Amino acid sequence: MKLSSTARTDSAYRLRERGSATILVLALLGIMFVCFQSNQVTLNSLKRELRLVEERQLKKFEAPPKPALP
Repeated sequence: MKLSSTARTDSAYRLRERGSATILVLALLGIMFVCFQSNQVTLNSLKRELRLVEERQLKKFEAPPKPALP
């Protein structure tokens, strides 16, 4: 049985379409990964900043030392 040229063209078109979909999905995964990594960096930076602010507040509002009894 001999395939017609249109059957081969349809098959090639489907293969190209699948390849395009694969590339699109990989590109979207890459973009999501970049967003995830940038959010992680920002989150770590905010945690560090919060820790520094908390340390400063604890020093500022720390109870004064009690005087020694004579």
